[in-house]
Parts: sequence; C-alpha cells; structure tokens
Amino acid sequence: MQQLSGKVAIVTGASSGIGYETARLFAREGAKVIATARRQAELDALVAEIERDGGEAVAIAGDIRDEQLARTLVETAVGRYGGLDIAFNNAGATGEAAPVSDIPTVAWQAILDTNLTSAFLGAKYQLPAMTKRGGGSIIFTSSFVGSTIGFPGMGAYAASKAGLIGLMQVIAVEYAGRGIRANALLPGGTDTPMGRATANTPEIRAFVEGLYALKRLARPEEIARSALYLASDASSFTTGASLMVDGGVSVNRT
Repeated sequence: MQQLSGKVAIVTGASSGIGYETARLFAREGAKVIATARRQAELDALVAEIERDGGEAVAIAGDIRDEQLARTLVETAVGRYGGLDIAFNNAGATGEAAPVSDIPTVAWQAILDTNLTSAFLGAKYQLPAMTKRGGGSIIFTSSFVGSTIGFPGMGAYAASKAGLIGLMQVIAVEYAGRGIRANALLPGGTDTPMGRATANTPEIRAFVEGLYALKRLARPEEIARSALYLASDASSFTTGASLMVDGGVSVNRT
C-alpha cells in the first residue's frame, strides 16, 4: 500500500540531491508533487522521470527566497490538485566558509535568506492551506551543524539551521490543534552535488567520512526515506521533533 496515496506535497530544492530523491519517493508512494528549484531543465527531467514511473508532478522554477514563489507553489497545489497535505522545505546552501569576524554582512544575510527566511515564507502560505485540508505535515531540512556540532567557518549556516529548529518547534505547538505536525530532519553529510563541493578532494572526503560512526556519507535516498517517515502517517504522534539522520556523527568520538 502506498504511504502517501491521495496526498499533495511540495518539495523545495528538488532539482538534485535530497530534494530530487524525496520528490521521486513521494511520487512513488502516491503523492502528487509540486517540485521547485532554480533550474527548470533539471526539474523538467525530474517530472519526466516521475511520470515514466506512473506518478504525477509539476515543476515550478524560481528563487526560494521570493515570497511570490512561496505563494505560487501553494496556489498550484490547491488549484491543480485540490489542496496541500505535505511540505518538505528542503532547499538550502552552505555559503563560503569564513570565521565569524570575516563573514561579510551581505553573505550572512544571503545564507539566512536562503536557509531560514525561505522556510518561513514557505510555511506562511503552506500552513493556511493545510488548515483548510484538516491537517498535514510540514518538514524542514535542518542540520546537525548548529545543533550538536559547531564546524569552524560555518557560522551563518549553523545559525540558519538552528533557526529552523526554533521555527519548527513554534509551528508544532501553534498548529497541533489544527491537525498539523511540524518536524525537522537533520541529515549528516550526504553524497550530493552540494556535499561533494564541500568534500572536494579525496583527502577531505576521507577526513569527513572518518567523523561518522558509520564511516561514510549518506546516500540521498536514505535521507529521503526519513523524510517519507515524517510525511506519512507512520509518524502520526511525532511533532516538534528534530530527527537525526546523521550516521552517528553527533555521538562519534572515534
């Protein structure tokens, strides 16, 4: 039985990596997917793949920092599919590594806008639509960085991802009475284009993998399966949670 049969889901950052695999998985599990990212060609390829597998999806390219895009995604979910049940606010960026005293203010603001403010804008329009539907699941991609570990050079990234957890917790308590669950997914390092850009030499990758109890990076589809758990009724009593899917990096000391 499909876990998301009859559901409608928004997935941001869907052109590659975790978002791409999650959009595919949600569609395979029966959801109608509204996929967004900046790159239209990659989104079109995703939709074509979903449709080849018998699923249904629509691609809307845009900048996740744009409030009009947030509104359009929800309007498309409601107008095309009748409502909204799931939102996976996943899009994000790491930014350039620098000590806090060396981060240009414009660079700081850009990361907060991309990782945190965009999620607020998404939720601002997603929550009323879910309320009209009688409930739903809203998921934010946070990180173990800023939650259990402080990596040098990642002040803006850590602050933005920690902010997502605070936002999620408030939504969880504000909207529980309306049938809406809010949770955060905290992935570890994942073998995605963004992850490979950070661990961009064999030596750096070996060092990064060594930080994890499992001594490897995640595959995007592994993170997608955890997103599916939070989206589905399997997590019906889970709200306000920060779900670690980090390969043990937060507890490893070996």
